[in-house]
Amino acid sequence: MFFFGDTHEEIKETLLDEEVLRKSYEDPRLFEVLIDRYEEKFLRRARAVVFDEEIAKDIVQDTFVKIYSYGKKFKPVEGAKFSSWAYKILLNTCFRWYGKTKKEASRITIMDDELENKLFDETDGVEDSFNADYIESLVNRLPETFARMVRLYVNEGKTYEEIAEIEHASPGAIKVRMHRAREALKELVKELPYF
Repeated sequence: MFFFGDTHEEIKETLLDEEVLRKSYEDPRLFEVLIDRYEEKFLRRARAVVFDEEIAKDIVQDTFVKIYSYGKKFKPVEGAKFSSWAYKILLNTCFRWYGKTKKEASRITIMDDELENKLFDETDGVEDSFNADYIESLVNRLPETFARMVRLYVNEGKTYEEIAEIEHASPGAIKVRMHRAREALKELVKELPYF
């Protein structure tokens, strides 16, 4: 049984994340237990998305504020852990930041059904803007030539022939490059899963 006199170390050993969150509304100091459990993991994940230590720290701090703010709405569901919910908040925060800082954070879709299925097969109920931010963050990690062609094809609706004219290449060369861009996106999805 939990007593307010228990140390954080004892609480770490005995309470599940969900219980710590619930009890932190009675004693806000207990929220530090969740920070201790997740801060380093969150920082690693945020750095992988934004590639900047200071911004990652800000994102993690904002994530913990959101977890505490929305924590009363969290309902444990069989098969869904607190950690999954918390990581979705973290990634949503990362991608929203990423989208705000990019001038061309316009909505894009992937031109390959197989890749799109890989991106979204486990994202039940996640906002469309979160999906677009995630995809844009992947495209931004492509080599500039590939990213430019993907944006021309997806955002501007250009055909391979039109892209070939813009890129001063043959339509066949553009098809090969687009295939390579798709393959690169698939690899990025493996390195940076949706959640």
